[in-house]
Amino acid sequence: MIDEDFRSGDDVALAFLGRRYSFGRADFNQRVARAAVALGLATQPLHRAACADLVEAAILGCLDAPRTETGERLAECIRAGGEDPVYWLRKLVFRSAWLDHRIKHGLVDVAYDETTGAFRIEPGRYPLPGDGHPSFAAVNAGEEAA
Repeated sequence: MIDEDFRSGDDVALAFLGRRYSFGRADFNQRVARAAVALGLATQPLHRAACADLVEAAILGCLDAPRTETGERLAECIRAGGEDPVYWLRKLVFRSAWLDHRIKHGLVDVAYDETTGAFRIEPGRYPLPGDGHPSFAAVNAGEEAA
């Protein structure tokens, strides 16, 4: 039986959906940035200060004092109601860690698909979480660049 909790470092520790995950700072920042891009909250390249706003929101669950346009747009999405962008940001961060953890322990298989030029994850013994998530891109125009 494997430990269900993911650990890549001791800088950021969060609980989400009944699991406790611990991340190294760089790992967590990269996961948050990728999740923000996937959700349409940001585009690459992401300015360091914009990433800091997103990381703060993911850690605290809110963003009280945005410092960048990206942070302001995130706060706008939060105020607008509907889908909670911070919840989804956290969910994608944890989903990526969950998948990495299972790959490490041989519970899912990764295969390269030559026709698409992308990696495919096969569920193995555990079902994979769904890919469906909202897009907050409609709020974002003219992202900050590094």
